[in-house]
Amino acid sequence: MNNVVPSALRRCGSGAWVAAIVLAASCIQIGTATADSEPVSAAGDRQEQPLSTRDGVAVSHVSFALPLPASAAAHPAACDRVGYVRYRSVDGPATAADADHIIVQQQGMFGGTANSDSVAFNTVHSARAMGQHLEFWALARRSSCLDENTGFDYAARTGDYLDAVDYYFNGAPIDGVRFPGFKSSADLPVLDQMGLERIVRDQYEVMAAEVPDLAQRQRKYVCTGISLGGLVTGFFADWDFDGHSGADQCAAFASQDSMINSDPVAIQNTPLLHDLTNAIVGPTDSVVQAGFRADVMPRVMGDMPVLGTKALMIMRLAGLAAHLDPDGESRLLAHLPHDPDIDATLNFLFAPSWSDFAAKGGSGGGIRDFRFTNTALLGVLIDNNSTNFALFQQGVGALSGGPVQEKTFPTPGAVAQLPLLGNYLRMSAGPQQRVAPTDPTVLYTWRNYNDVTGVPYTSPGHEVADIRDTARQLATGQPGAYWESYFPLRVVIDLGAGYGGARSGEMAGLRYHGANRTKPNYVAWAADSVVQYGVGTLFPVPASAQIVTLPGYNHIDTIGAAAVQNDGNPDYSGETLARFVRSLG
Repeated sequence: MNNVVPSALRRCGSGAWVAAIVLAASCIQIGTATADSEPVSAAGDRQEQPLSTRDGVAVSHVSFALPLPASAAAHPAACDRVGYVRYRSVDGPATAADADHIIVQQQGMFGGTANSDSVAFNTVHSARAMGQHLEFWALARRSSCLDENTGFDYAARTGDYLDAVDYYFNGAPIDGVRFPGFKSSADLPVLDQMGLERIVRDQYEVMAAEVPDLAQRQRKYVCTGISLGGLVTGFFADWDFDGHSGADQCAAFASQDSMINSDPVAIQNTPLLHDLTNAIVGPTDSVVQAGFRADVMPRVMGDMPVLGTKALMIMRLAGLAAHLDPDGESRLLAHLPHDPDIDATLNFLFAPSWSDFAAKGGSGGGIRDFRFTNTALLGVLIDNNSTNFALFQQGVGALSGGPVQEKTFPTPGAVAQLPLLGNYLRMSAGPQQRVAPTDPTVLYTWRNYNDVTGVPYTSPGHEVADIRDTARQLATGQPGAYWESYFPLRVVIDLGAGYGGARSGEMAGLRYHGANRTKPNYVAWAADSVVQYGVGTLFPVPASAQIVTLPGYNHIDTIGAAAVQNDGNPDYSGETLARFVRSLG
């Protein structure tokens, strides 16, 4: 390991953030305790459900009662609880407060707790090999209480993935009950209570409930986030919790292909700019929030192709099929109805060229014309050499069993090599060459990440995730799905308002800035992701941060890589994070 990544481990030589380079670090506000007594968490009725034990790591689901306000719209009872999936060494302390350190992770956009299963397991496993007992908590956003899991839980019992497909899309009943249909924005007024303030408050309440002593929290917790979860963690660090900043709760911070900062352009360092932006953005944000409550602004992606509710459900069902019947010829697509958002989603993810995209849009894309095993279908939808959408890409192997052609829709992978703009163009479809099947008569199969030697359009160094792990994670139902069914869009609006300078109304709790920079920081960039070239260039990380570049990793691979890589080393993301935490003492 140490012979492979030393060039990726370095100290950032730049200033803290672009606009803060000239302004002294003395402008940073540090949250310090001023209260006479420490507040007590409002979370109660702790419940823990064992889920699995594998290779020395115990996994369980922990939840607390933390009811929504009485003013909240009608909602399932599950929405009055908050929790996380807990990973710990089987031979470590049973009580979290006795662990050496606790990593607390916020999920990315649309991500549920199962999204982080690999990195959580790999980090705890690597730490155990180093002689330390870490815990890794994959936090669940409150909105995950609305997840559609009935079909997944039932199919897990019957062993037939079509039971779930037909329940969600073809009116088949489960235990005499039919799926009522996917919810629209108008059906989800409870999401008005699930913005950024709710997320960071839930994190604080859980951390305080599990480790009541503030001084102990400051020694134990490492606060981290993947993608949008890193942004949320930046706001958590600068949020006021009963007279303490969120950063007061953490010994260190870690970001996974993301950034941790609530004020990246240093608006808060200039009083005039601070006042001006708050006066403009604050009231504007209040109007937008009123739009959510009036159902004028959409609360969720809804019927949007690729990122909408049905699109994410198709991804989960493809994983379920690959998990329950990996080598069987897939019948998933034959059981999916033709409707505009499903057909548009399949067409966009699969189309080999612009002409094919235009010609096959009405039929759901040419993907329905081909034969795949269930594993191959999942690979076509998510692999970095197959799918046309960078957000879903993982290096999970290669298509096999028949001839292929290079894809050029929406852009060919080669454009990532263009000077200057290439790194940004990879945002659309990634930097790798992508291929599509060409023979509708053969059954296409899949070669896993560790079986790609000799494949002309990829190499072992760019295949880092085990498709069997991904399938198992996507197949998860209760207690936490891989993709959220109804991610609240107001979280994105809240983040935008905060970055724009709003510090009143919904953002009134954001009273500190730069507090995380007073603590050790770790940053993991995925080498094949666009994030380091956008966020990393425009908003440099703290000057003292330990920076790791994960070789051959895509964005999701940062939290989804296999435990053992093709060079024989452990997952770089989990292993380097464990090393960083060990360095904290």
